Amino acid sequence: MIGRPGDVQGKRMNRRRLLQLAGGLSLSLPVVSGLLAACVGGGDDSNSGAAQAEPTPTPGPGDGQRGGTLRVALTGEPPNLDMYQTTDAIVVLVASHMYETLFTWDASYRPVPLLAASHEVSEGGLLNTVTLRQGVPFHNGAEMQAADVVASVKRWGTISGLGQDMMAVTEEIVEVDPYTIEFRMKEPFGTFAMALARQLQGCAIYPKTVIDASDDTGLAEYTGTGPYRFVEWSPDQRILVERFDDYASPEGDPDGYAGAKAQNLDAIEFVPVRNEASRIAGIQAGDYHFVETVSPDQSAALEGSGAVAIETLPADSWLNVVLNLRSPLLGDLRVRRAIQTALDHEAIMLAGFGEGFYELTPELVPGAPTWYTEAGAEYFNQNDPDEARRLLDEAGYDGAPLRIMTTQEIQQEYNSTLTMKQQLEAVGFVVELLVYDGATLSDRRNNETRWEMYTAWASFRPDPVMRNLTASATGWWEDDEKDRLLADLQAQSDYDKRFAIWEQVQQKFYDNVPRLKIGNTNRLLVRSVNLHGIGPTEMQPEFSNAWLEE
Repeated sequence: MIGRPGDVQGKRMNRRRLLQLAGGLSLSLPVVSGLLAACVGGGDDSNSGAAQAEPTPTPGPGDGQRGGTLRVALTGEPPNLDMYQTTDAIVVLVASHMYETLFTWDASYRPVPLLAASHEVSEGGLLNTVTLRQGVPFHNGAEMQAADVVASVKRWGTISGLGQDMMAVTEEIVEVDPYTIEFRMKEPFGTFAMALARQLQGCAIYPKTVIDASDDTGLAEYTGTGPYRFVEWSPDQRILVERFDDYASPEGDPDGYAGAKAQNLDAIEFVPVRNEASRIAGIQAGDYHFVETVSPDQSAALEGSGAVAIETLPADSWLNVVLNLRSPLLGDLRVRRAIQTALDHEAIMLAGFGEGFYELTPELVPGAPTWYTEAGAEYFNQNDPDEARRLLDEAGYDGAPLRIMTTQEIQQEYNSTLTMKQQLEAVGFVVELLVYDGATLSDRRNNETRWEMYTAWASFRPDPVMRNLTASATGWWEDDEKDRLLADLQAQSDYDKRFAIWEQVQQKFYDNVPRLKIGNTNRLLVRSVNLHGIGPTEMQPEFSNAWLEE
């Protein structure tokens, strides 16, 4: 099993020592988290049998060849291209090249301005003033101004759980002038810039005219300020974006997701390829330059190919099982506890990811060691079938079907779910497996009457406030004390106070069983040897500085 986050040469380090390594206790938390993720990682690549590629250095704004169309093999079809609608990582992978946010993350995972030029917080934290960059055009030719930002934030605040939380403590948003916005707060919101930075279900800035023509379920058109503009979406064939020649690139060298965007590529073509074997064959044949997701057990098939480079990434995400707390069956904590108690996480992760490509630790923010806590660990990976049967008997379980949704588009999730199904049946559950394509699963999980559980990938978050545990998140975990803790976590900026709050949230996660963390995962980055300059990968790859070698 891979070493735990925070281990350096086999020696466990405490949080304070980790902070000191990052440069001192006075650093802001996102800086610390990112530095530590870069220094100690979350896994040991030496356990992998895959051929390793030297990571390509982050390019400068003038590096790389210009021209060509990058072809990316997706695991399936995105459910939509509206960033606000879903936490599906596939949406960020595609849409982040079209849309931008007020803030983004530098290489140290510190929130820094992107569409914003500056951000000031008043003493007491009740006024956040955002000044916008001037001369930033949307793809429709109109200049981005404060009215667009206000409309975007308000719409995001009605759809996203984090947005709802921010709006709940916002008195009003005032358009001071075309390039200045004041967020007048009822209470301090210490994570303001984090909340409005790049993330899953992030607050992309759309034109007000587009928002006025849209509703809360989707966009009237796909228009942003990003380096690539939307051209077409042919379902089950491709999504095509092309270079936006009038793009207003940020200044400075590339720095994580921040800095200049060279736009070397003429276009990016995202192709849904649901069958993993087809994705593998396609990149080997040169049909694709990048594959969104590959099972670790495919590394042997790829390592002999001179056309493909493979890199094993540190563990920064985890296999997540979402439970439907509005289901009559799972509304009973004893039944949820029976599921939690029955599972053998080692066997599930081995089936899905293979030896050397996972780790079993209880923390909910892997990849950010300063947030590591063992709160709730007594409930993690219990593997106690007898106790699970006792809990089912106590709950009076009558054989009602436990409906589990999954997809074969992501083979790791599907294989893990099959093993989980066997373990649950062994303790007495009647399990009904529902296998859908990814877009259908994403749609059906919003209907509380159609499922009890589904498997998903909990992607990297540099800060726990970005882990959506609100009552509006799918699964609908309603708990007043948890919500109060989350509000305090968002309001605070002091690290020690926030860590103490986060420990309480994680403990409640394991006590209440709204979801199940199975284990951390190591992903494979699989690319053509001709593709260079891929940006960060933690919050989905960035291709804005990538180039194709002739």
